[in-house]
Amino acid sequence: MLTLLAITTLSLSNPSGPDALAPNLSVHGKEVWMTWIAPHEDGITNEVMCSTFSDGAWSPASTVVKAGHLFVNWADFPELCVAKDGSVYVTWLQKSGPGTYAYDIGVARSTDDGKTWSHLGTLNDDRVLGEHGFVSLVQEGERGVRAFWLDGRAMTGDGHSGHGGGDMQLRSAVIDSVVHPSELIDERVCECCSTDAVLHGGVPLVVYRDRGASEIRDIAITMIGKKEKLVNPDGWNINGCPVNGPAIATNNKDVIVGWFTAPEMKSAVKASFVNADGIQQPIQLSTNTIGRVDVEMLEDSTGIACWLETCEDGVYVAIAKVRKDGAVSQVQHIEKVASSRQAGFPHIAVVGDQLLIAWTAVDTANGIQTKVIDLDSF
Repeated sequence: MLTLLAITTLSLSNPSGPDALAPNLSVHGKEVWMTWIAPHEDGITNEVMCSTFSDGAWSPASTVVKAGHLFVNWADFPELCVAKDGSVYVTWLQKSGPGTYAYDIGVARSTDDGKTWSHLGTLNDDRVLGEHGFVSLVQEGERGVRAFWLDGRAMTGDGHSGHGGGDMQLRSAVIDSVVHPSELIDERVCECCSTDAVLHGGVPLVVYRDRGASEIRDIAITMIGKKEKLVNPDGWNINGCPVNGPAIATNNKDVIVGWFTAPEMKSAVKASFVNADGIQQPIQLSTNTIGRVDVEMLEDSTGIACWLETCEDGVYVAIAKVRKDGAVSQVQHIEKVASSRQAGFPHIAVVGDQLLIAWTAVDTANGIQTKVIDLDSF
């Protein structure tokens, strides 16, 4: 049964503009930063842009980078993180060669709240003309961040539907005033499912879609120097990347992981809580879904999940609360989106007693849409 706008919501005017896409949200204190990609009016270049949401309003947009060689990918959005000293870091994709899937990860740093940006080169420290992307950032030390990303330096040939054969890696590096050398985290992961990471108790945790020898592609969680663990052995055997990565959030007491899976063609959105006792049994949130999950965690350890829900009349941005005892609130449908890749990935962020949601509008002329929801209303 469709439940549309049964909760207290407020649509927001934001500075993203027409044809903007790939929104992403990052919380820092009482502010939420949004990044996105926008076509420039010259029709040749694209821009990575950002804005902050505080006190119920968006700030004017700031341009991080404008170039003709940006690589625009519906599933691989810019990533932003604010370091403890207030420095702001943003990553994006940029073409590295003539091949369709030859692109690097650009990095920029701002020390004046996004007014101006210093470009630090590329995050990936190889010069392979291959795929690099799906970045997650967390704070590292007092003035830097740690990045996790998918790195295609070991991929060659014409496998992966033209993207290159061989194995995609998960790598990590520290960024401050420079990009430090990378280290290998996992030598074989799913080729184009997004990563996500949080800082939990001062320790960075990263979640991603693993890739087993028999093409089982389930969700893994790990930290630097530790062997990865499966969040749950779903047993999804798929000979190709589903482009549907996991999400993670923490309140520094508990962690929640949300993900999409479809073993035996049975699609589902699931969530698991992680605490000192280990990884808890998964809680099923939806079976009418194409995934593209994001999660948040409240102070009382209630989780909030967001995903794309399939209904008789189309696809909707959906949200629900989930508790550690397995209780799930009624699924709420926020807004209809495109049924194609154009819809991208919706994102959520908790700000005070409200939930901020960002998604790409079904009419591209409307760009990115944002809305706040009272947390007590669902």
